Amino acid sequence: MLKKIFLIIISLNLLSHCDYKPVYSNQTKLNYKIIINDYSGDKYINNILISNLKRNSKNHENKIININFDTKYAKNILARNSAGTITDYQSNVTTTFVIKRNQTSENFIVNEKFNFKKMTDKYEEKNYERNIKKNIANIISQKIILRLAIIE
Repeated sequence: MLKKIFLIIISLNLLSHCDYKPVYSNQTKLNYKIIINDYSGDKYINNILISNLKRNSKNHENKIININFDTKYAKNILARNSAGTITDYQSNVTTTFVIKRNQTSENFIVNEKFNFKKMTDKYEEKNYERNIKKNIANIISQKIILRLAIIE
């Protein structure tokens, strides 16, 4: 009985002194004004990236981060069946960021891939591909926001 009480007291003591911080806790503490100078590549993905970055920008801050980025989207054939018709695709998005803060410049490349099956209905396949692009763009914007929080 005494060992159990002693073990509970020690474990509570260790847990109370633990300096645990979630990975995403710095994401809301982004204290920069983000200015997007130049962008190129896929329009749909770029628009989502720009809106997500502007949403996290603080317009009243004096600290400024300039961002340039280039997005490349590719839809590759991943697999074919025995008749030679396409069965699987792979969406590949590569985004190259150039982050300029004060006098320093940093390059950052994000590559995201997603595999999906070919659908019989072309309209449904286009909508599904658009949703994939949207999700990938959201993932990329989260990664760049985390990167900007680390820069601080």
